[in-house]
Amino acid sequence: MSLDPIVAEITVPVTPTEAFVGFTAQMGEWWDPMLSPDPATFTGIAIDPDGPVASVHGDEQYVWGRVDMWDPIGRYTQQFWLGHAEEQPTTLDVLFTEAEGGTVVHLEHGGWADGSEDVRAKYTHWDDLLRRYAVHVS
Repeated sequence: MSLDPIVAEITVPVTPTEAFVGFTAQMGEWWDPMLSPDPATFTGIAIDPDGPVASVHGDEQYVWGRVDMWDPIGRYTQQFWLGHAEEQPTTLDVLFTEAEGGTVVHLEHGGWADGSEDVRAKYTHWDDLLRRYAVHVS
């Protein structure tokens, strides 16, 4: 098994800034509730550009990340521990690059530690999530 970053990419027909806003501020609108701590009560995702990333479930929030870089001109990076220990966070790094007809959104989920191969193997949803995101911003 590999510890290489998981890579997913999609092109969306909006500007890089619009793509960034759709990915970050509107994440809760396209995120699959099945990939949250309690799908039945999922109501969104709260992202503090200077702090935590959390699934919102009614009055409860489940923190599963922390923003490292918030650059609306082209990059979003966060520590990520949804589905694995906060003590061993991985990194979600998303680049928004202008392209003909829109923006290329390039996502890398990396920073896997030795011994986390089984956990990494469970992260098979990034392509599906990016398709949901693309429908949302298109």
